[in-house]
Amino acid sequence: MTVASETQQGWHDFLKLCQAAKTTKQLDELFDCLMTIEERHALGLRVALIQELLSGQKTQREIAADLEISIAKITRGSNALKIITDRLRNFLKNMLT
Repeated sequence: MTVASETQQGWHDFLKLCQAAKTTKQLDELFDCLMTIEERHALGLRVALIQELLSGQKTQREIAADLEISIAKITRGSNALKIITDRLRNFLKNMLT
């Protein structure tokens, strides 16, 4: 098995673990085990960024200042939102705004 296929399998196993968690507490404990503090922080910032971009209430420069992240990260988040399906966009809007 190649590293790429092992990585892909690991990702699918991770998704299965997330789906199997029954509570937020269980997910939190799982993420404590699997992620460093820095990784959790980065993921939290990404979610906050997506939330801000979807709300459309701030400029990218304001978001960068508020979240203390680079414009490049905001551009990557904005580009990611440009390629998602309407179904996912609606899901994210419903969950995050």
